[in-house]
Amino acid sequence: MKDKWQTGIYLFFYILLLAFMADFNVMLLLDAKSFFLLLVGGLLLALPFYRKGMEKREFLYIFGSKIPSAGMIQVFLLCFVRLSEDTGYEGLLKDIALCFRPMLYAFCIRLVLDREDTPPCPSEAASDTMPSHESCQRAGLTKREEEIALLICQGHSNREIAETLVISETTVKKHIANIFEKTEIKKREELKAKLKDGIGTG
Repeated sequence: MKDKWQTGIYLFFYILLLAFMADFNVMLLLDAKSFFLLLVGGLLLALPFYRKGMEKREFLYIFGSKIPSAGMIQVFLLCFVRLSEDTGYEGLLKDIALCFRPMLYAFCIRLVLDREDTPPCPSEAASDTMPSHESCQRAGLTKREEEIALLICQGHSNREIAETLVISETTVKKHIANIFEKTEIKKREELKAKLKDGIGTG
């Protein structure tokens, strides 16, 4: 959370710097109504992905991923409305430019809520000691279960796996239970050897 606040602060100062260098009135970028409608749009687009028991952090990540789409929809509609008005071409370019403010808000929110970390991949040096994609398929693991199995083999805890894949620990535990059932093991320490041996097809 601390990193997100720092990102937001640095982003704010970067926009101020750009406005200063371009001799631009930064107040023109502020539109509370557009910002509110963007938040509502992002929330509506993210709601279909909400699941019971989902952690706040996970939902915020989904919300951040949907915000740019909400921004594009809003920009299109604002431009469409402006071009369909009978006010003529006077001030048209300025009005259209201001219509793009929701996209600026959307990208700023996306940067603040985005996660830079991705699921770690085993290095080439360690690839020989890790289960292969084929061995995971032979064990009947789904793509998500395979991701979690590889992270377990790399020694990651349930919390680390949840943070890496942006899912809840409850979801991780459910996948691990399925992995154990399919590979017929009881301890996570047994998983690497089980998959390497190609055993556990159930």
